[in-house]
This record gives sequence, C-alpha cells and structure tokens, in this order.
Amino acid sequence: MINRKIRMRFLSLCCLVALSFNAYAQDVRQDKLDNKARKIEVKADRKFVEQDFDKAMKLYESALKEVKTDTYTAILHLKAARLYLTLLDYVSAIPHYDAAIVSNENLFTSVDICNYLDALRYSGEKLKAIRIAREYAYRDVYRKDQRYLNILHALNYEDGFLPVGTPEFNIQKLDKFNTPYSEFWVGKMKNEYFYATSNSRFHDPNKKFYHRTRYYSLDENSEYSINSTKKGKSKPLLHMIPVDLQNGPLSFSDDMSKMIVTEVAYDKGESVEMSSGGVNTYKTKLCYSEYNKNRKGWSAFRAAFPQKEGASYAHPFIFNRNRSVLFSSDMDGGYGGYDIYIVHWDEKLQSWGDPINLGAQVNTEGDEISPAIFNDMLVFSSNGHVGFGGYDIYGISYENGKIIDGSLTHFDYPINTVLNDFSMLRIDKDRGYVVSDRQRFNKDDIFYFERNRNFGRENLIYGMSEVDAITNGAIVLVNNEGSFNKPRRESVPVFSLESESLLSVYFDFDKSVLLPSAIQELRMWLAGTDLNNIESLIIDGYADEMGTEAYNYDLSKRRAEVVAQWLSQQGIKARARVTGKGQIFVNNDSLLEVPFYDDTRNTSIWNHRIWMNRKARRVDIKAVIK
Repeated sequence: MINRKIRMRFLSLCCLVALSFNAYAQDVRQDKLDNKARKIEVKADRKFVEQDFDKAMKLYESALKEVKTDTYTAILHLKAARLYLTLLDYVSAIPHYDAAIVSNENLFTSVDICNYLDALRYSGEKLKAIRIAREYAYRDVYRKDQRYLNILHALNYEDGFLPVGTPEFNIQKLDKFNTPYSEFWVGKMKNEYFYATSNSRFHDPNKKFYHRTRYYSLDENSEYSINSTKKGKSKPLLHMIPVDLQNGPLSFSDDMSKMIVTEVAYDKGESVEMSSGGVNTYKTKLCYSEYNKNRKGWSAFRAAFPQKEGASYAHPFIFNRNRSVLFSSDMDGGYGGYDIYIVHWDEKLQSWGDPINLGAQVNTEGDEISPAIFNDMLVFSSNGHVGFGGYDIYGISYENGKIIDGSLTHFDYPINTVLNDFSMLRIDKDRGYVVSDRQRFNKDDIFYFERNRNFGRENLIYGMSEVDAITNGAIVLVNNEGSFNKPRRESVPVFSLESESLLSVYFDFDKSVLLPSAIQELRMWLAGTDLNNIESLIIDGYADEMGTEAYNYDLSKRRAEVVAQWLSQQGIKARARVTGKGQIFVNNDSLLEVPFYDDTRNTSIWNHRIWMNRKARRVDIKAVIK
C-alpha cells in the first residue's frame, strides 16, 4: 500500500515536471518568435532615453509589425500607448490603448484606464470615453478609485458652465511667457518671481520632473526675463546649478542660504521600464546646497536627506524659517501613488532628518504633489480627493506644525477646472499664480489670478443641482466635511440646496409611473415657483445599478419623459431638455433592502432579497431662471 502511494506521488511529480518543461519550452519558443521585435524594442528604448522621440516611436511601431505572439503584442501596445501619453500625443496613443485592451485587458490598472479616458477626452472623443467609462463603472476597483470617479464627473459636466453669479477670482493666461512647451512651475527668489519652462516634448504624467528646464523671471525688467527690455541678451536664472540638476521645481530659503533642486537619474542604453503610471526609467532625487558668504558661492550638491533606492522625490518647498521642507514622493509605506512628506532640519547634526508622511488628511491612494505654505494653509494638488477631474488644487489648515482635522478646502472654479490644475503660488490673499493644462493644445501654462472685487454681491445659484454648482465653482466641494481619517469617497450627488428651482422626485423599483407622493411634491414645487420667471427646464432621469446598461438607459429616459409630460399637462410652456442618464451607484450607507422575485425558482413567492437604493431611482428637475 505504501509502495503504491510512493509510486503515485512519483508519477504526479513526473507529470508536474513534464508540464513545467512543456510550459518552459513553449515560453522559449514564444521568446524566439519575438526575438526580432525585442531587438527593435531595445533600440527604441535607447532612442527614447536619449530623447530622440520621433525615432523611438517609429521603432516601437516597427517592432509591433514583427511581433508574433499575442502576449507580447498586448504588452508592446500598452507600452507604446503609455509612451505616446508622455509626449501628449493623445491621438497616437488611443489606437494602442484600443489594441492592448482588446488583446489583454488584465494588463490594465486603474491608472491605465484613467490615462486612457484622459487621452480620449483630451482629443475630443468624449462619447467614446463615456462608453468605456461606463463599462468599468461597476467594478469594485473603479468604484473605489477617486481619480476615476472625478473623471466620470468631468465627462458629465465639461460641456460648459451655467451662469452662477460672480466668481471669487478672475484668471488670465500669461501669453508673454507661455510657449508650446511646458511652463510647469512658479517660485520665489528673494522678492522676484520666477518660472520654469521645459524645452523637451517629454511630459511626465505625474508632473514630478521635466527635461531641459530653464528658469526665467516673470518681471520683464529683470535681466533674467526671457522678454527682457534691457539691452543685451537675457540669460536664464541659476547658471550656477549644473544642467543635470535643472529638471523640475526647486526651492530657496527666504534668506537665500539654502537651495533644493531636482535631479533625474537614469542610465543611457538601459531599457525603458514601464509601470502603471507610465515611464518608470526616470527616478528623481532632491539635491541640497548651501551658500557660503565668505567664498561667495554655493557648496557642492549632495542628497538633501536620506532617500530610498527605487523611489522618486520631487516638488521641494522650504519654509519654517528654513528649518522644514515639504516634498512629494512615491516611496514605499505611503497611501499610494505620490504622497506629501515633511523633513525638519536638525541643528545638532547639521543635517535634514527622516521624512514624515503628512497622513490621510492630505494623502490618498492617488497622487499628491506641489506642496506650498501660505500663511497657515498648506496648498497642494491631488487627483485622489473629490474634485472636478484630473489634478485639482486644495488647501488645508496647517498650524503649529500640525494638520487641522476637517479643514480641507477645494478651490472654486476658475482656479480648478475639469482638466489638470496642479500648482499654486500665492502672492497675497488676493493674487497668485496657477499652473494648468486647461488649454489642452498648449501643454502646461501659467495663469495669473486676482480676487474679483464684486465677489459675494451676486452669488445666487439658479437652475443648478449641487453637482452643477460644484462643477461651476459656486460651491466649495470639500470644505468642512468632518473627519478625514480616511480618503473621502463620493458616488452620487446629494441635493442640499434650498432653492425654489430645484426638485427631485423618486420612483419605485423598475417603474416609470409617478407615485402619488411624487405628484404631491411636484404640485407643491409648482405652487412655490414663479412660472413666468422660468426660462427653461432641465429634466434628468436616473436608474439604479440593477439590470443591463441599455435597459437602465431606457428606464431612466422613460422616467424623465413621464415627468416632462406631467409638467406639460400643467400648462408649463418653457423649453425643456429631457435626458436619460442611465444607471448610477450610491453609497452603501443609504442602501435599502427590498424583496425581489427570483423567477429562476419557478415560484410566485418573493423569496429572494437584494440591495437597492431609492436615491438612484429618481428624476432631477432644474429650472433655469431668466
């Protein structure tokens, strides 16, 4: 009996070895089939690292023509898509995203899907972006990804802005300084404001660094201005910094005794490594130098503080009388993506201490970058908090070296838009600069903002749901929302405005018939509304997540049409836009348990229960006031 067991185990082991050998042999054959393509890819990698981008992309396209296996095809298509994205060539990236997702959808992370959606909406293919976004909206990983949810909001509300009164700030692009390349940073040196411009087509999606950077003054009378009015040629700032260390945002101490700059580390000839965020070949470090008054020069640059191998460090900001530095990093142990950290100067050791994560009040599973301090507020950018879409700019109270719980504030439109707004420098409480790619064709640009003197006089909100008002900047989205021990999540608009022009009516599960309670709500709403003052109606229908997408689109449209028909029967002649929005998810804390008939059991008894939500089964009515 024992011998039989031994023989069986031996045979099983032989089978496993044979299977492993066959799999290994198959992998070897697959690799040999793609040898030619891989050699071309290596050449393309070398050209890309050397910043010969046109040649590199031609080689990647050539490699794809030589690929023989499905697995390598999907991998190479996704790599090409990610690299085109770093060049902001959205049109070229899209076919590769399309091919990769068809070949092997499992290669895509939530970051890839978000980048894919951005490529579509930035290139004008909004309808395709909406279709793809809805395909992923009901998977758990995306329901929990705030950047993805922000993109959904952006797709819904980027068509335009309804009038909402006077905005808090006016904003204008600085045409004299912006170029077709990226102007990606504004900083202060003594009493003069400077900016950074990149002369490279490469564009890091995380905004952590830029190639071929030069720094110029925003003062046209300065010798460091690119538009200098002084005689002779203007010269770039910071000629004392080695070229290899001019790769991104930098920071000076107030007394000009300390400086921290960005270094990009990579080895030419190495392959271009990829991650879900894009190119992973380039690692950035922060280097530190001190000014020697006796020698009248800067010391040799060295690592600013202990920095881990394999991680990137960027966006330094010196403050607290030159004794503290904020920065952004993707080092292990954070909340995900890039987090904001702080280090403090140790007087005894005469060096910077260990980095401290600022915690979940600030950091999320997404990326947090571009920290700065203004008065008692930490200003930063994030794509992981609730926002309009892409990177948005936020502020949080920072007093006595501590973050104040529940003080997170999202800046209104036009400071934030549905595109990437990722850096702010305040001149004072009324003025400042913002960096944004809101004008998509120009990459990153610098904008100047100034407080509107009429702000607060005419800020009446007419004809908008809360989400419309949020998107248009009439409501601060995240202000005073309580505890932030965990990153906030938002899925469904919650109506809290008390306005005669807003109303939501609700429906039974899988029904488009007006309930008596809904009719009563409509009658009360009409009684309290000046019908002569209504210019138009916006009637949007919704459905919960049960059922197919196509069915729920139809159901939501039928609900909206029923409401529109009822209003028409009451004599309302205003022009109406009637739309079915389809299915929408809601937060778990508002779910209701209802009986559901399971016809697979061939019984007439309600014997199965599912989770549904009344808030999703509704029609929103918005009256646009004349």
